[in-house]
Amino acid sequence: MPSDRTCGGTVGGVMIGPSMTLQRPPASVVTGLLAVAATAVVFGTIEWRASRTAMTAGFWFQDGAFDVPANLLGELGGPFSHHERDAIERTARHELERAFDGLRIVFADGSTGFWRVEVVPVIRLGGRRSLGAAGFSLGFGPLGGRASIGMATIVGNALRHAPEGATREIIVEGIGRGVGRSAAHELAHQIAAVSIDNRTDRESYEYFSADRPAQYYGELRWATAWPLLKRKLGE
Repeated sequence: MPSDRTCGGTVGGVMIGPSMTLQRPPASVVTGLLAVAATAVVFGTIEWRASRTAMTAGFWFQDGAFDVPANLLGELGGPFSHHERDAIERTARHELERAFDGLRIVFADGSTGFWRVEVVPVIRLGGRRSLGAAGFSLGFGPLGGRASIGMATIVGNALRHAPEGATREIIVEGIGRGVGRSAAHELAHQIAAVSIDNRTDRESYEYFSADRPAQYYGELRWATAWPLLKRKLGE
């Protein structure tokens, strides 16, 4: 009697003739396929969960976040007062929550959260201080993500783009707005897991640079990323 390996039939929808022999795939191929399948299941589970329950994002200011270079504080008119720090933190959180209003996401204080955004004095890239970076994010797919917002860059941009005759109070409010909107941009990178940047719409959250007046003193809106965020988070 012929063995099962040589008799006719179908395997996976492919016809197997009497002269064909089924070969066991290499272990590396099987492992790779299992890894791909597992990743797809994890991503699918995350999207399923997000469509039914609110996902959590952590947002907080690191200790010392307001310790920016002295030349910027001098241009501003002196160090931030406790009242101004509180105002910046409130404004930033309000802007971040406003950006994602209507989606299934909850913002928590501190580093608890599937996605996390931390405000630091200066962003470090490759171990070096980067005064030009307003935000930087790393997405870990099914493991969430983490981002940093550079206060020094935000303060410098808010000073540079301040309307003529702007008071310190207006600039401080602009700083808080800039922090929150930069956080929204970096959080969207983590959620979308793809690049959302554009270089044409300066009034959108997706614009690639925080060096623009609208970031601090105008109104922003979502452009191309909004449908993707709705699909990922649910309404």
